[in-house]
Amino acid sequence: MPTRFIVRFRPKAPAQDITARLHASKDVRVIEATPKMVLVEAKEADLHEVVKPGPDVLIVPEQHYELPDANPAVKKS
Repeated sequence: MPTRFIVRFRPKAPAQDITARLHASKDVRVIEATPKMVLVEAKEADLHEVVKPGPDVLIVPEQHYELPDANPAVKKS
């Protein structure tokens, strides 16, 4: 099952080349791209075939956080 990953680039990484490879891959779906990171949907093994993680390229699973209630109310007894 595909999972979403964030591919983050450090300053020395060839970001444009990696982004182009991600777009060209049939096994990786690019959701959104910025100059410093790309959000992709793929199987982890397929993603690692296209992009090798290293000191200048980080690959981490997308994480979701539950936001607290913005309008808390006092409970009446």
